[in-house]
Amino acid sequence: QGRGSAGAPGAAGAAAPQGRGSAGAPGAAGAAAPQGRGSAGTRQQRLFVKIAVGREHGNTLAGLQALLQEHTGPLPVVLFYEHDQRSLALPDRYRVKPSPDLLQAIETLLGPHTAVIK
Repeated sequence: QGRGSAGAPGAAGAAAPQGRGSAGAPGAAGAAAPQGRGSAGTRQQRLFVKIAVGREHGNTLAGLQALLQEHTGPLPVVLFYEHDQRSLALPDRYRVKPSPDLLQAIETLLGPHTAVIK
């Protein structure tokens, strides 16, 4: 039923966790590899989604997976598991087009302040 369940986005075995610090946690500046374009301060934005303790079950993760797939676009998604303090960069197939509707839907599913674009 945990993060490795079949209902979790990216849990099909194709995507291995990037490891602590590789994908970056919400609030962790500069954790991503440099993009190599633009000015030194420019970095690609990502959607960070916090999975709070108690929200790690399959039904919630399946709902998140469906939401992400309904809003496909260019923005990478990183899950942050609060219980483990662990980040997981999702595969490209879960990239999203950010919108107020998407952020609201994620927060409706996972709780307030669980989706942020940085």
